[in-house]
Amino acid sequence: MQSFLPAEKSLELFLTDLITDKYGKDTDPSLVDEFKHDLLPRLDKWILLKTMTEVAKHSNTDLQTLQKMTEDNKPAGEVQKFIQSIITDPSAFMTKTLLEFRQTYLTAS
Repeated sequence: MQSFLPAEKSLELFLTDLITDKYGKDTDPSLVDEFKHDLLPRLDKWILLKTMTEVAKHSNTDLQTLQKMTEDNKPAGEVQKFIQSIITDPSAFMTKTLLEFRQTYLTAS
């Protein structure tokens, strides 16, 4: 399994809890690792899409700016600062985003 970056450690724990909630505490650890490996890119895309949707609600110009920043591979800190200038409560936004992902995952067949 891939090694998670320190910044992604909390997402790894979130996914572990999510998998445990869906499949139970007795799930084989190698299977949990396989699920996490599969789910992390999906969660990253989910967060990205929710972020872009939120930025687009603010203005189309801001969405274009964000797209340009990512296309130009601007430093993560610069992109994060820009997003935080639009999403005024990033903690609440991330909590809501993760809860929506959790609900979607747990109710999927």
